[in-house]
Amino acid sequence: MSRRQQQFNELRDLCVAGRVARAIDLAFEYFASFGRQDEIIDLLAHAVENADDLGRVRQRFAELCASPG
Repeated sequence: MSRRQQQFNELRDLCVAGRVARAIDLAFEYFASFGRQDEIIDLLAHAVENADDLGRVRQRFAELCASPG
């Protein structure tokens, strides 16, 4: 399995586990390494809707979406 796929799987697993803030942090790293990917933005957007710490998570997600990737 490629490093790219491993990181994507980790992002997905973090979202499923409710660790959305960590997933967003990892997405910054993913985008820096592999470029922006709409599939990840969609995955995170869905997870953000269900996040507990909404204020901080939404702010961090907005920062990710605004980054050049």
